Amino acid sequence: MMNRNKRTQTQLVFFIIQTQIGVGILGLPYNVFLQSKQDGWISVLIAGLIVQVIITYLWFLSKRFPKQSLFEYSKVITGKYVGTAINMAYITYGVLVTALILMYSTKVIKTWMLIYTPKWILMLLLILTAIYLAKEHVDTISNVYVLVSMLIVFLLIISFVVMGTYPIDYRYLFPVGAHFGLPWIAGAKEAYFSMLGFELLLILYHHFHELGSKAVLKSATLANWIVTIIYMIMMIVSTIVFSPVEIAIVPEPVLYFVKSLNLQIVERIDLVFLSLWIVNVVTSLTSYLFLSIEGTRALFKKKVSKKKATWILFMYASISFSIAVWYKIDEIDTFNHIVMRISYALVCCVPLTMLMVSLLRKKESGVSN
Repeated sequence: MMNRNKRTQTQLVFFIIQTQIGVGILGLPYNVFLQSKQDGWISVLIAGLIVQVIITYLWFLSKRFPKQSLFEYSKVITGKYVGTAINMAYITYGVLVTALILMYSTKVIKTWMLIYTPKWILMLLLILTAIYLAKEHVDTISNVYVLVSMLIVFLLIISFVVMGTYPIDYRYLFPVGAHFGLPWIAGAKEAYFSMLGFELLLILYHHFHELGSKAVLKSATLANWIVTIIYMIMMIVSTIVFSPVEIAIVPEPVLYFVKSLNLQIVERIDLVFLSLWIVNVVTSLTSYLFLSIEGTRALFKKKVSKKKATWILFMYASISFSIAVWYKIDEIDTFNHIVMRISYALVCCVPLTMLMVSLLRKKESGVSN
């Protein structure tokens, strides 16, 4: 096992990136465009700024308890019973987000690749792969994330190739600011969902605290802005490739402009892209299962063996799998709204409340440098 002192900022950066970039990247341009039209890239930027604010106070909260995760210091701040309730809420949140990722990813795979394959088989393959990785130590997971993050470069290369080979019209971006105000906020709300994953800083801080608090903040900030820039590029490319009428009826514009590429050596490059995208889906699933198992370890107040942790992961994965299979494809948006409301509470409100309470009650376990 890797020594704790050898953990690097690179590992933390890519852990957050791989959790953030998942199913959301394919539909983000469509969802944001419906709200803020050609100003969609501005909404993505606003979402990045909002996420940065949240990251800052998540970091400030974690900084007060550098050697403890959320599941440990929640009881210190709020007391045994309230803290336990908070921990159970985060464990449940991890299971629900896992189910949501399964739903969206399976829907895309069935639409574009495996039309006649039963959805439960696709979900089973995805969740089993995620379990296999989530049962490992944070060092192993981080190293895998660093390795597979090279696939993101492929996405950016394709985007620039499209801009160089496909008929585009920059006029679709104008007039800038035409939908100033509430449409920008509505678009940012849609982009926020695709950026979820940064909240894992609450459990990652104590694993990487020996890097120093400033290094952790820099890593989380870098990850956030890398994701924000990638999403802005996807938004701009989708806007200039499709007309306003077209993009409003194309649910996965990223896949459509990838499919438009005509390469002699690859007939269906969109299938190659989807195959690589599935890796990002698995990493997102892994991260949220890891969130749930970390909470369980703290809940039992003792070291959970790797074998026992694997069985617990199977239990959580089974719950997520059952929820995902039970919901019909046309009901995904309903479930998405439920998870979004929960995320607002657990990602935005609860940590901020705990930070304020810890400051008022002067609760901390020592501040790292």
